[in-house]
Amino acid sequence: MEWLTHRPLAVFGAAFVLGALTEAALGGGKELAVAAAFSGLFSALAGFVIARYFLLWLAITAYLGGFAITRYRLPEAPFPLSVPFEGIVAQSPLPTQNGYRLVLQVRQNFSEKSNSKMFVQLTVVTEDPFYVPHWQVGDAVRVHQFWGRPTQQRRCRFQRIFWVGRTLPEALEFLGTTSSFPIVRWREKWRQIVIERWTRSFPERERTTTLAALSSIVFGMRTIAMSYADEQAFARSGLAHLFVPSGSQVTLLMGIAWLAHRYLQLPPFPLLVLLLCFYLPLTRGEPSIYRAVLMGLYAFVGWRWWLDVDWPTSLWLSSAVLVAVEPAMLHDVGFQLSYAATFGLIHASPLLERWFCRLPWWLRFPLSATLSAQLFLTPVLAHYFGRLSLIAPLANLCAVLPASFALTLGFLAALLSLLSPWAAMPLSIVAGELAKLVVQMAHWFAAPSWASLLVPHPTGWQTLLLLFCLAALVAWLRQNGARGSVRNPVH
Repeated sequence: MEWLTHRPLAVFGAAFVLGALTEAALGGGKELAVAAAFSGLFSALAGFVIARYFLLWLAITAYLGGFAITRYRLPEAPFPLSVPFEGIVAQSPLPTQNGYRLVLQVRQNFSEKSNSKMFVQLTVVTEDPFYVPHWQVGDAVRVHQFWGRPTQQRRCRFQRIFWVGRTLPEALEFLGTTSSFPIVRWREKWRQIVIERWTRSFPERERTTTLAALSSIVFGMRTIAMSYADEQAFARSGLAHLFVPSGSQVTLLMGIAWLAHRYLQLPPFPLLVLLLCFYLPLTRGEPSIYRAVLMGLYAFVGWRWWLDVDWPTSLWLSSAVLVAVEPAMLHDVGFQLSYAATFGLIHASPLLERWFCRLPWWLRFPLSATLSAQLFLTPVLAHYFGRLSLIAPLANLCAVLPASFALTLGFLAALLSLLSPWAAMPLSIVAGELAKLVVQMAHWFAAPSWASLLVPHPTGWQTLLLLFCLAALVAWLRQNGARGSVRNPVH
């Protein structure tokens, strides 16, 4: 019970997420949510009666609460969808390998009085790889041809995306512009303003591939003219995570706020909030960035007022908050990869640092961080992509440093370009060259035939079992390593 007494919030958060995972494994309807809710209430009451096991009963309550809330928010099966149907563009078109992806909001019976939000995800197939879709958020569309089916994927159902299919560009008819999704339209307009001014800070010859690579590193926008060959090179070399906004970007914002507080005497927390308000609308809302923001704010408050941060509590508490707010995130591959890597950094990295104690500090820390994150990423990557990158540890060790400088200079250039694109040009040029170096590194490391192996896809339960075994092994090694370090201290 010592682990429960020392970190109760971490245990409650982990129990809540485990309950949400259990919900995905059980069939049935919302009657299970009601049963779990009553059981959770009984557990909470039992905790007050049996005071000795109060925290244990609350952990059981959190587990049942995660199950009940997640099952209750799972939407029911949709009505049949037949063509032609009408919808409103809910997200900006997302380019894919063979076209672009479009998400439309449709209404049952197309009645204006219906408040039920239902979406269809269309892959619009085009023959031109450089085709630029013209759709904007809020456009009304009539779809005349649709080849698809209802989806049972939990991530899609929680997002109320009930149908997935494909269509052709000529099968889409523009009906006009509506005032729907005002927040999304504002975000897209803000993104266009920033990217347009940032683009003007580059020489004209650098406004294609260079901007694509740099914006992918800074904002996670890997859809701006990013070629299929580049994407495959980053996947084979194990560097694809550089295109996902997460802890590196939030750490940069925290560092800017801290430096401004130290040297300019500016209030750090309001400045950090302003920087987040500038940055977050420029991303595509990946779960990894929300995880990093919650953990970053927790760390910022802890350092500022309590001079200490408990990272396991930050990890599990942030995951429980995100799952409670948006259950679809639990089934998102970005969410799972982000938390698996962070779990490895928190728990396995200190163990590896002790093993590599004879190495210099400038090599020991990045090597330990890279291997610990890759260790817990491997089962998840195998589950979703059936790919195992053998060269990823070496590639990350070499590419992280130039990518970090490209991120820092690129973000500062984007921020400065709002005032003057010409003043931001030197920073943009240097950041662009670093980004091109990172892309070249990805191709170098992806070139060997043994760089990446195709492996069988483990099932969901097999993946969870592998992660559990890895976590248990790390816990056992850390416990035995701590005992050995007491007996044989290293000076």
